[in-house]
Amino acid sequence: MSSKLSLKSISLHPKFAGFLDVFIGVLFLIALNKFVVWWILLVCLAIRWLWWAVLLRLVYYPPNLKRFWHFLTLSFFHLGVFLLLLFIEWNPSWYLVGSVYLVFPLISFWLLPARSDNQLSFVLKPYRRWRFWMTLFGLYGVWSATYAAISLQILNTNYWAPLLTSSLITMAVSAWWWREYQIEKNIRFWWWIFSIGILVLEVSWVLFRWPLGYFTNSLILIWLWYDVWLLARFHLVPAGINWRKQNLFFIINGILFLVYLSLIVKWK
Repeated sequence: MSSKLSLKSISLHPKFAGFLDVFIGVLFLIALNKFVVWWILLVCLAIRWLWWAVLLRLVYYPPNLKRFWHFLTLSFFHLGVFLLLLFIEWNPSWYLVGSVYLVFPLISFWLLPARSDNQLSFVLKPYRRWRFWMTLFGLYGVWSATYAAISLQILNTNYWAPLLTSSLITMAVSAWWWREYQIEKNIRFWWWIFSIGILVLEVSWVLFRWPLGYFTNSLILIWLWYDVWLLARFHLVPAGINWRKQNLFFIINGILFLVYLSLIVKWK
């Protein structure tokens, strides 16, 4: 029998892996707060991705869960928060987002089943939903950085280029998460992808013209995108949209959206 220890023979408990990840996350935030040289920040970004690749290989996963999708969620969340932190100037907000950066991946590890017999759907659904919210937050960071780069004239290019790039990313995220919910790839699927891309691009351009800050623009855009994405998700399943069940959600959501625009948003 070989005495050598291989990666395949190691199986970390998800909760222990989560605590290890918090420690590495704190080191990343310290590096992000200390270094201003762009290439060092990119190295830290890459090291964080490499750490997750190794850590996820060591953590136990039930047979019906794929490490790749967890890695993709963490990576996209990491990119979005990284971009978001680069443009936050108010210290309390920076530390609040930094706390989110530490806590969200921790919870994603904690929601992993620790044993192979713990694979019931009601156990795995919170894990999938939490990864979706992490992806949503990462998308918010991408769009915040997009609007910030345009407003601050960081990119020496026409504003359509970053808007189009972020719209394509949003299309990819839409397709990714419809597939996570077992939506079949057919002609309706691809028409919805195309339609969401056009809609997001048009709304992003309209918001760019509004007298609002880039963080507010991003939140409004992601909020609208989520409602459309959710509506399309139910439309694409064979059962279709159960309006009796969804009406209350969309009504409450619309009221909250109007309250946010009229009472909370600070118009310039």
